[in-house]
Amino acid sequence: MPRKHTTCGAVLVFCTALLISALAVAGADGDFGLTIERLLNVSSAVLFGIQKPLQDSALGPFTGPDNTQALEVAKNLSVSVISNVTDPSADMIALWPNDEHPTHVFVCVENSFDGDSNPDITSVQRVDLNGNPDSNVQTIVKGLSSCDPIHRTPWGTLIVAEEAGDTGGFYEILDPLAISGANPIIVHSRLAGTTSDSRHMVKRQAVGSLSFEGIVILEDGTMYVGDENRPSTGKAGGAVYKFIPDQLYSPNDGIIIDPAQSPFASGTIYGMRLGTRSNNTDYGQGSEIGKGIWIHIDPAEFADADGNIILRKAQLALGLTGYYRPEDMDRDPLAAAQGIKRVCWTNTGNMTNGAGSAVETAGNYGELLCLEDEADDSATTGAVPLVTRFVNGNPQLAMPDNVAFQPHTGRLVVLEDGPVEVLYADGSLRELRGNDIWMCLPDGDDDDVLSDGCIRIASLRDTDSEPTGFIFDASGKRAFVNLQHRATGKGALLMISGFNVKK
Repeated sequence: MPRKHTTCGAVLVFCTALLISALAVAGADGDFGLTIERLLNVSSAVLFGIQKPLQDSALGPFTGPDNTQALEVAKNLSVSVISNVTDPSADMIALWPNDEHPTHVFVCVENSFDGDSNPDITSVQRVDLNGNPDSNVQTIVKGLSSCDPIHRTPWGTLIVAEEAGDTGGFYEILDPLAISGANPIIVHSRLAGTTSDSRHMVKRQAVGSLSFEGIVILEDGTMYVGDENRPSTGKAGGAVYKFIPDQLYSPNDGIIIDPAQSPFASGTIYGMRLGTRSNNTDYGQGSEIGKGIWIHIDPAEFADADGNIILRKAQLALGLTGYYRPEDMDRDPLAAAQGIKRVCWTNTGNMTNGAGSAVETAGNYGELLCLEDEADDSATTGAVPLVTRFVNGNPQLAMPDNVAFQPHTGRLVVLEDGPVEVLYADGSLRELRGNDIWMCLPDGDDDDVLSDGCIRIASLRDTDSEPTGFIFDASGKRAFVNLQHRATGKGALLMISGFNVKK
């Protein structure tokens, strides 16, 4: 106990000294906001467990074959190769069979095509974490278009889904280790959902069809989903949905191997519509945050000839709240430990040039929002959605895409997918700056509801590439990330180690 007091005292003295120093600097240059930004970086070891964050985006282009050199990281972090032979379009990642001691990872592959069937398109790959990085990948599914999200369910299956607009489907894979790499499952018809192995892969039409990316699955199978869609000619951008299974899952149910027993076999879909005045009548443009309601979506009204529920039609008919390209979504672990259902997601926005460019014709900085589903027995679904802004985008953190909460700390890692060209005023190229990876603090006890600040922890030197699929293991000390479409034309699955979980 005395040692703990000594440690806490030392930290308090250190932070006090930093604050006094920061105030002195603020007095010198008169910019208190810039002082706070500097303070975040100076005290990053205490606040983030990160030593010497990156001050600027990495410069490119880097086209070399060494994948570990394609990503620049903060001082105490290190990069190692998991696989050099994943598909160049490998996207999001799921750990298997658990987050504590994974033996494999599965990746969704964002290869796209127009049409109902293409059996040659690689869609899902399995990576052996104990295998040779140059030969440890097997393709287990072909035929999906723009496979993006992939998650392990509480009942021991995988879900994969397509970022493919109205035709985007949601599939469940059972016993994925049993699928032969020499004989992968083929999706014969995306619209009908027919596959070459209906025992191991099933389309879940009850979930609906949209452009899938952000997905959070709760312990009982309740699921939150975003539609990766931008606004267009007056139509709202992507909406947020909630799926509640007819048969909720219980841990006592164990691993599910029968497709008919999955919670995703049947259920009810609800759409989120924010608007808190006069019984939810003030919904529409301008009501993107605040409280709202969940609205039931009747499948019969919005189903196509193949039985797919077209959720964008439901959004237009019901006036569901729209956002500028909702992308990845993750659950807040600190809130979950308190029994609070809170998920955060990115709205990517739109930029035409990288940070520092003298030319910018869009200037729609992305953002991160959080949804807390507050219990209310009188409300539809027994809950009321409350949406707040968590991170406001800026020219540096401009187009957020993937997110991942660090276990035990509540810090949120944010990956960018934006333009890299930095131009002079005359439009000529000045330099290429890579997409960044950021870490953001939880909101503290101050009055606002925003993150207490973000720092840059990594940046891509390969400016042809983007980071995607970032996921922590259970320890929170290491994470996996894909470098999509590297300049080499080959895939790169990396592990970043050295994260600190002390609060």
